[in-house]
Amino acid sequence: MSVVSLPINRLHVTRTSLQHRPHRTLYPSRHITITKIQCNARQSDIISDNASFFRLLPLLAGSLGIAGVVTNRVFSGVAPMVAATSSQSRTDVLLIVMSAVLVLTGLQWLSLRSKPPTVVEPDGTPNISFHYPTLPDEAKSELQWVWESVQKATRTKSMVVFYSNKCIWHTGYANNTLTSTPTLSSTTAQPGPICKLAMSSGSGNYLANLVLFPGRVEFTSYLPKNTQSAIIHPIGKEGVVVLGGDTQRGYTRLDQAWVAAVADKLEVTLENWRPSGSGFASY
Repeated sequence: MSVVSLPINRLHVTRTSLQHRPHRTLYPSRHITITKIQCNARQSDIISDNASFFRLLPLLAGSLGIAGVVTNRVFSGVAPMVAATSSQSRTDVLLIVMSAVLVLTGLQWLSLRSKPPTVVEPDGTPNISFHYPTLPDEAKSELQWVWESVQKATRTKSMVVFYSNKCIWHTGYANNTLTSTPTLSSTTAQPGPICKLAMSSGSGNYLANLVLFPGRVEFTSYLPKNTQSAIIHPIGKEGVVVLGGDTQRGYTRLDQAWVAAVADKLEVTLENWRPSGSGFASY
């Protein structure tokens, strides 16, 4: 099994790393989308990394414009008085107005500061590590790699995987109703309407502010009640992966694209396996 190259500080997906089997191509159109999102993400990083400079640009441009008009008046020999009949005067007035707009825009941009996202401590049971008893070793290692990757590179605190309407993987935090070594025989850890819609439609869903989402009860039945955001992405037609984060709007477009690519890879891994029994034996 090939391994996806994943630096801790950056989620990165390449086309060759997504090919689990040589004879099967995993959604080539989605690879193109991921490449475009990666390019946009790199451009966004340039702006976000130099936010202070870009905020100053309108102010600097406006100041230079006003200084240029005054300097031109001083050294060009034009009378300092503004005459309505003079084309030079009309041009100077227009430039001053435009420069003043840029200065005001720059001052407004400097006064605006985005509020840093609030990180909450998940109100749930930590260190959950459940896998389906008959899950193949290959699938276990791959799911464990996915969990370690998203945990280190994003704000993910919980990861749940459903397959064939059964919970086959749960790591991280869980609802307070579960202990650190619980059984799921008396719980309702099953995919709800949103997860089933994702599987039937083949498209994922990103809930950036789960606290305000009316259907959050579907996820808080097995995730911490104060889970702030969630990514729901199908694994083919029979499975879905749910990631819960501790920050509102904690996932970028690149994160979502990476999850989509990994879900394609998991589909290949799980396509010939079916869970048997209750699936809720032990954690």
